[in-house]
Amino acid sequence: MALPNPSAWPSNEATEPNAPQFTWSAIGISTSYLEKLRLLCHSQKELQKAGYVTQPLDATQIESKARCTRCGKRPRRRVSTKPVITDAIKEHKRPKGLTGVHTEEAISEETLSTSTSVLKKKASAPCSYHTGVVSNKAFTCCGKHVSTEGCMEAREHTMPRPDDPLLQEYWQYHPTPSLATQSAPATNRNPVSPGRGSRRQGHKKGRQQQPQQQQQQQQQQQYNNPHPFYAIALDCEMGVSATGDSELIRLTAVDFFSGAVLIDNLVAPSVAMMHYNTRYSGVTARDMREAIKSRTAIFGRDCAREALLRLLGPDTVVVVHGGSNDLSALRWIHPLIIDTYILEGYTGVHRTEGGRSLQNLCKVKLGIAVQVSGPQSRRDDGAGVQTQTQTQRRRKGHDSYEDAMAARELVVHWATRIPDA
Repeated sequence: MALPNPSAWPSNEATEPNAPQFTWSAIGISTSYLEKLRLLCHSQKELQKAGYVTQPLDATQIESKARCTRCGKRPRRRVSTKPVITDAIKEHKRPKGLTGVHTEEAISEETLSTSTSVLKKKASAPCSYHTGVVSNKAFTCCGKHVSTEGCMEAREHTMPRPDDPLLQEYWQYHPTPSLATQSAPATNRNPVSPGRGSRRQGHKKGRQQQPQQQQQQQQQQQYNNPHPFYAIALDCEMGVSATGDSELIRLTAVDFFSGAVLIDNLVAPSVAMMHYNTRYSGVTARDMREAIKSRTAIFGRDCAREALLRLLGPDTVVVVHGGSNDLSALRWIHPLIIDTYILEGYTGVHRTEGGRSLQNLCKVKLGIAVQVSGPQSRRDDGAGVQTQTQTQRRRKGHDSYEDAMAARELVVHWATRIPDA
């Protein structure tokens, strides 16, 4: 199976895979090993329980994702404020916690206090928003810090229409297309949005200018991939958009067997950002500007997903750690997933000491240190891992390449426990 040439290393100083601080396990491709990987894949029920989206969202589910166009908040669902004790009186039952001859007075006071508290909450929670933009960590409209409440108020939230095409496009999830539909036209699957420049204009104009069948044929040619990779390891980094949603800012995918880097690029968001969550993502605003300037960034989540789908098919095994957020950031649905966080839950009643974080699992199961800066060491665990100590540069946040390879190494550890057929 031919492997693609590794792309130029991104400008955000990711840890190069051939750097000497770690010696990752070498894995040979075989039918028996592929069967082991498939045995480790999770059922749809397990994935749903872990927070994965396994079916495209319907109109009601997408509508529930909508945020106010002014303040960016999701309105709370209305909950009945009628006290429980009122229902008890109607059913001629004695309310619990109320004794003596003054029961009716107590009920009235309870109802009054409940109504008063509800009114106070409603009065103190209008739509609060800013009309300016953020500059030097302050809003231009009022000069206040970005963390302050809005300087303008409205009695009600301004919500987009339920059938807003931008809302539908932003929140729709896309399944991995089958190889058959990639080589022949099909009208019964959910098409993946094609790459485009302006997100706001491309959605509307693209639908008007091209017939549906012609648009699908172009997408199928774009994803024509007769030789997908058998398995990949994936990790994403996310920031926070201006509306408060998690937004993809870096995508890393490696071939599970060879460890070759398939994708490792920053992803320039197509929406305004609040921050890049640098403490955990390791991505700064400067990194993003440099990646965009040098044209090493992938422009938009849809293009990032398209680049990934060119490498795999529905039979490709995807290895992640706590990957529900990663696939959600990609708006992607895939059937064959090995999540090392879920795998560790198979240990039964004996909980893993220290928790199931990637850092702790690598320390406890493999004897290696990840997601840290400074001297790194790797001990021999008897599974082909060599002892090696190197000094790693200090960095901010996580390294998505290191995280993807660490999840891969945990799966190798699990696969060695499955006897050969």
